[in-house]
Amino acid sequence: MLAAGIVLLAISGNPAAAAIIPIADSPPRFDISAACRDVGKSGVDVGRPASACQADEERARAELTARWHKFQPSARTTCVESASFGGPPSYVEVLTCLEMKKP
Repeated sequence: MLAAGIVLLAISGNPAAAAIIPIADSPPRFDISAACRDVGKSGVDVGRPASACQADEERARAELTARWHKFQPSARTTCVESASFGGPPSYVEVLTCLEMKKP
């Protein structure tokens, strides 16, 4: 009985111990048109049409959907979060990140 009380006290006294880390169970849903909106402007993918960007994003989304559960859960969470930094998120960025984190 005393051991159970100590465990409960340890958990309740340490908020980090009770933290729940979200894990993405399915690929994220991004707005592809937003990810490709600035293609060809300000030196971003100069000379590349937005349609090529959209095709790349569609292919990356399909590949992520097919392979999502083969990637480590922690890598999925990290890569989805990092894809949102600095502008609209991109399926290509998430896929590239996950490929780089493969063991």
